[in-house]
Amino acid sequence: MLSSRQLVWALAATLGCALTVPFGSVGCGVVDLGDNPSPPANQLDEDYFFCQVMPNVIVPQSCATGLSSDSGGCHMTQSALLLEDASGIAPPACDEDDRLLPGEVAPDVYQRNLTRVRFTVASDPMSSPFYRRPLNLDSHPRMIFAIDSPEELIVRTWITGGGT
Repeated sequence: MLSSRQLVWALAATLGCALTVPFGSVGCGVVDLGDNPSPPANQLDEDYFFCQVMPNVIVPQSCATGLSSDSGGCHMTQSALLLEDASGIAPPACDEDDRLLPGEVAPDVYQRNLTRVRFTVASDPMSSPFYRRPLNLDSHPRMIFAIDSPEELIVRTWITGGGT
């Protein structure tokens, strides 16, 4: 229970802030978020995913189906990150800057896998399950690739804004 003195100080602090701020302005440590606030988006380069991540990491490492020694399915059936198998699908044509060539469209399976992968990517690699788990830094049945491997570099580059 507040004493009357504490109550008076709390009320004075609240009213003092309200009375010193002109009508319609923002004050007292409040940040005006504008009319349509939204969190900053992690800017993931879709072309880099289509040109590098899918054909050079996800497909050759059998992330959807698993390897023959795995107990079947991996990210196709046994994970919160459900991926579709793209092993029989030709990758899109890309230029030397990892951009889809004009008129080129990524295969539907690539686009669906990008949508599914996005929720596992944070603003930096060390916060991203998509980066940490294949390196076996967090819970994962096996190490998919090692630090400083070509695959690790591709994933790290993508998460840190590479290709943009």
